[in-house]
Amino acid sequence: MNKNKPQNLSKFKFSKNLEIGSPDAETDNILMKAFIENDALKALLDMQNQRSIIIGRTGSGKSALIKYIENTQDKVTRIEPEAMSLRYLVNSTILSYFRTLGINLNFFYKVLWKHVFIVELLKQYFGDNEPRKQNVIEQIAEKFREKFGKTNPKKEQAVKYLKNWSKDFWANTEHRIKELESSVQEKFTNETGFSIQELLKVGFKTEDEEKKRVLTEVKNKAEKIINESQADEIFEIINIMKSEFFVDNHRKHFIIIDDLDKEWIPSDLRYDMIGAMIEVIKEFQYFNGVKIVISLRDNLYQLIFSGFRHKGGQREKFKPLYVNMEWTVEDLKIFLEKRLEVVTDRNISVKAAFDNMYKGRVSGFEYMIDRTFRRPRDVISFVNAAIENADNKTYFSLDIIKKAEIYYSKDRIQAIEDEWGENYGELSEVYKFLYGKYNGFRLKNIKEDEFASIYLSETPERIFKGDLLTLVQKWKKDEIKFGAFIKELIYMLYFIGILGLKKSANYPVSFFYDKEVDITVNDINNDCKIYVHKAFYSALKINTKELEADEY
Repeated sequence: MNKNKPQNLSKFKFSKNLEIGSPDAETDNILMKAFIENDALKALLDMQNQRSIIIGRTGSGKSALIKYIENTQDKVTRIEPEAMSLRYLVNSTILSYFRTLGINLNFFYKVLWKHVFIVELLKQYFGDNEPRKQNVIEQIAEKFREKFGKTNPKKEQAVKYLKNWSKDFWANTEHRIKELESSVQEKFTNETGFSIQELLKVGFKTEDEEKKRVLTEVKNKAEKIINESQADEIFEIINIMKSEFFVDNHRKHFIIIDDLDKEWIPSDLRYDMIGAMIEVIKEFQYFNGVKIVISLRDNLYQLIFSGFRHKGGQREKFKPLYVNMEWTVEDLKIFLEKRLEVVTDRNISVKAAFDNMYKGRVSGFEYMIDRTFRRPRDVISFVNAAIENADNKTYFSLDIIKKAEIYYSKDRIQAIEDEWGENYGELSEVYKFLYGKYNGFRLKNIKEDEFASIYLSETPERIFKGDLLTLVQKWKKDEIKFGAFIKELIYMLYFIGILGLKKSANYPVSFFYDKEVDITVNDINNDCKIYVHKAFYSALKINTKELEADEY
């Protein structure tokens, strides 16, 4: 509160058109004024700290961190995935052929990302100073000649790359990709003696022993060519940059990438490209004063590293790079306090806006927080809905909050479907059994008949995706019984946030964001009680009177 101006709360009213910001950082006009610095930001700005990959659920503040870095640091390049014309990756005959053969193209994708990052960092380092660039590169070439006393082809090639680089070297992304693709195709034809057109006639599967031998030989040589593609040149360029250019942690250079969840290329290829990028980010950690910062939505992270998906390595080795976006109730209170301060010119605090106690001695603020996933977007959405229904009042009464909850709850269930649809498909088809349910139910209260439409569906692959599709198909084929099916389904709904679990009478109700209790699928048994998250009470018409007494 502003102590220098008299407080007269009765004069301030929540007008219908007031908002405490936008749920999306990209369109949030007060983000910079209301930004709250936190440990995640400190880690990202610390060039000696490895953390550079921001992981979190939708609305947890990932894009806000990216935007803050872009607006406060001197040397920052934002790469827009959608602006990178990557159609040659999709339409390339030889790459499509390699993918169909099951050849791991991870190294090829890594080479592409290395070219992208190398060029963007060189742009930052030299700027528009062309004479300085040529002078520095010539000095490096001379140093090599003096050091080695003779021609070193690998280092000469790397220096040539640096000399030829210009400001719009990567402006034509298609040209560079096609150049790499042509190089691979030429080497492949020379190595095998076959053109792609000839190999396409052989097919991908055959019973003919001679053709099998040809395909095996082709696959082995293709993998060798992919793994050697410009490896030496890139290796030398990176070594030069590490030893000659990026040597000072106090001179900060950032590359930032957001919006990786958008459809900038077809999904399967996108997962492989992002997985390769994460590996390259780890390699670029050895540059002093360089951070490549990306935001990765949690559901996309799950897809990239699920099962066989990521072909580069185990997810464990990347853990030191991760910044996990997590918020406490106190964090969110500070977050809301700052935003109210900005939009009301310090006239209204959280306490003044919500200072009413409701049933069970719960304040309006606590009532709202209980209906969030502990993330900023939820708070913004709920408070904006409350303001919309405030009718020029000076605070949010229970009636105002209840009206806001109707809109907010529908919005949240739609957001869940949007967030996890890429992973699971039509979630509404599986959570609809929750409509009108009593809270605190058990497995025995779930009837198999409630899922008859799913069991009888002849085309579940048109409705579901990923692990959910696999689960449905196993049940339909009688590979698992309904009891096993529903346990896995309940755990899936817990994981995405719709349900909470109470392992036994000795445990509290836990949701995915609660870290005090570890929940696994094995915890879902006859002793376990199941609760719908309060965010969805209104949208799912949940009967809050429990079947069996237990506080929640």
